[in-house]
Amino acid sequence: MYFAPPRRYPIYLREKQKTQCKFEFIPRVQREINFSTLSGKGIKVAIVDSGVDSSHPRVGPLAGGIAFFPGPEGRISSDTDFSDCAGHGTACAGIIRRKAKDAELYSVRIFDDALSTQGKVLIAALKWAIDLKVDIVNLSLGSTDQSLVSDLVCICRQAEEAGVLVVAAEHNEGGKSYPAVLPNVIGVAAGGGGGTYDYSYRPGAEIECVARGNLQRLCWLKRQERLQEGSSFAVPHITGIVALIKQAHPKAEIQQVRQLLQANASNALSETRQRNFAMQAGTPTSGGGIGSKWIKRAVLYPYNKEMHALVRARDLVGFEIVGVADPVGKGLVGKDAGEAINAPSLGVRILPRFTAVLEKGDTLILGYVDQLGRIARRDVLGEALDAAIERGLNVFSFLPVPRHIYSEQYLKARRQGLRLTFPYICSNEVRNTIAQMGNLHAVSVPVVGIFGTSSQQGKFTVQLALRRLLLEEGYKVGQIGTEHHAELFGMDLAFPMGYASPLKMSYQIYAPYLEAKMRQINCQRPDIILVGAQSGTIHYDINESNTHSLATLAFLLGTKPDACILVVNSIDPDEYIQDTLDALRVLGKAPTILLAMSDKKKHISTAYGRTSVQMHQMARSEIVRKLQYLEKKFGLPAVQILSARGQRRMVETVVRYFSK
Repeated sequence: MYFAPPRRYPIYLREKQKTQCKFEFIPRVQREINFSTLSGKGIKVAIVDSGVDSSHPRVGPLAGGIAFFPGPEGRISSDTDFSDCAGHGTACAGIIRRKAKDAELYSVRIFDDALSTQGKVLIAALKWAIDLKVDIVNLSLGSTDQSLVSDLVCICRQAEEAGVLVVAAEHNEGGKSYPAVLPNVIGVAAGGGGGTYDYSYRPGAEIECVARGNLQRLCWLKRQERLQEGSSFAVPHITGIVALIKQAHPKAEIQQVRQLLQANASNALSETRQRNFAMQAGTPTSGGGIGSKWIKRAVLYPYNKEMHALVRARDLVGFEIVGVADPVGKGLVGKDAGEAINAPSLGVRILPRFTAVLEKGDTLILGYVDQLGRIARRDVLGEALDAAIERGLNVFSFLPVPRHIYSEQYLKARRQGLRLTFPYICSNEVRNTIAQMGNLHAVSVPVVGIFGTSSQQGKFTVQLALRRLLLEEGYKVGQIGTEHHAELFGMDLAFPMGYASPLKMSYQIYAPYLEAKMRQINCQRPDIILVGAQSGTIHYDINESNTHSLATLAFLLGTKPDACILVVNSIDPDEYIQDTLDALRVLGKAPTILLAMSDKKKHISTAYGRTSVQMHQMARSEIVRKLQYLEKKFGLPAVQILSARGQRRMVETVVRYFSK
């Protein structure tokens, strides 16, 4: 029988919210621990095993203990004789003492001299440890018996809720062993030798820790020592490390402990290797690889709102913007590209001739030129590709570049060793990713969703502001963006479901694919994951199919945010804002914790069957009045998106919401 553990964190997070107990961040700067300065003082460790021989000189006095064994008529009996009957528990205690000499050890004897027991005896021992409020339970044991799984799932969930960390052994032959494979248990496999504090950490693996389990000298009965090996003896090495982590961070719960285990592992993975591990199913960008490290000097054309984001958040991209071009008719030519959008100066003037800027860079970032092509009645996309490739530039295109249409451009680029890419998710990537979902843990960190009431609001600006400020605070941020250029900002996935979307999957596939991607991102152990949607969240008019927002609702169901930020327009009716808040709460089971608003007011006009939207700058006094009204009306903090003060308040609201 196959058993799938229940989805762990989002459900647990919401249960914790009811009691005002939430996730606590540990900033990156606080994660490096000098284990040699710690002793485990004040940390209670229960060793559930064959007992412990406290007379062994390398073990010493115990803080207490108990023995459990099968009694008459199926009952569980207990005894105060918790001395060791087999030597196995003493060996574990000796290993823990080497690392955490001052930890308070409790002997919980459940084995007979053959190192066997009944499952219900183990459950009783775990319940005793939880009631005693120990910090850590060492389980150098495991079971492959499927009939025990439901009881182990229940008791390990109780341990997590009580703040008790359970460390358990992998099967010696690599089989699926419970409770080590459960998501709220720290699983340990046996590896080679090393120094006192050496161990390996495998983010996203079912058994995440690897510690010394090879032949080693162990404490045993009658004050003796012997050489033995096995995953049983790898577990106490990690238990000792966890005791030191708990001494350094007494309030750390299992997710923070995992962060700290990863940060201090001997094999601490670089950001690049973590990313490659999590994204092993394939890259969502056709031909271009992950991220933007191949871009050094970028030129932008045309200068639309998507390009504005690159200039506003240029500190988040790993390349220099050296040229900007835009058609003359928009009135931006000659202006500084930063100052033209009320951002700090870029030091680059906007030029009218597209070809002039190509001489400055190594990569053309080509925006939406489809409308320019319709106006000019030319293939502007193809012309731009030709011009860039002819001058030896890579191309990142917002629009799809179909191979059957632009095969010649692809051939030229390949011959010159150039990249010609656009955001794209192929069907094989979708199938492979969904197929892997069962092998990945459910998302175990807070997820914040940025949703809106319409298009053209600044939702992506909110995402970038949150990303920047959280990174500055030392948090590791996982992120899915729905803008075509999301990965240029270092986000984990561009899921381009908005304008000119290249996605060829049905809405029914959005949810499982996105959930699997969220789990892959979770493998990298971020502190928080940000997800941002497109357009509005609910329809304006149920009878007008063009206002339906099925893509956004599918995105909501796939990413499952734990809390939301809602971006609103100053002209939105109160009823529509409230309906959107209710939809996020009912459909996504996610409360909204903040409202965000642009400093522009939309003016919508309809003529000859077409609707146009013009943006007008709001006066400062008008912005203040509207924000005050929103806060009073909906009982939520409300901020202006581009305001530095507003952005800071966004981050403070998020951190406060997910902190104790």
